Amino acid sequence: SSGINAEWPLRPGGGIIFQLIYGDKFILPDCYTDRIVLLVGGFGLFVALLLLNRGLAQEKSGPGVLMINCDIVIAYIIQVVFFDSVPGVLSIVGSLLVISSAVIVTVNKLFLGKCCKYEI
Repeated sequence: SSGINAEWPLRPGGGIIFQLIYGDKFILPDCYTDRIVLLVGGFGLFVALLLLNRGLAQEKSGPGVLMINCDIVIAYIIQVVFFDSVPGVLSIVGSLLVISSAVIVTVNKLFLGKCCKYEI
């Protein structure tokens, strides 16, 4: 294995459980260019989540949640175009269930919530 073995404080939070189960260790890349790409990507995702949180706080959550679920479709497109890997049938079915439920909730809140008020 190439790279520098990073100790506990440098491990990402989401991968700790995976690393404990499988005994893997987080290894920093040897090349500084790869380290910079890793840091810039992490910082970009952090800023994106901050902006998403701010946008959902200021606007109705229906369209925002629907746009968040578009990430699934974009990830599949990137997977097929750039990595030449076709997702499995169960993966597509699961993502269709998630996206369809988000569309139903969004349509219900945006359009049906205005014209018909119903109580359970």
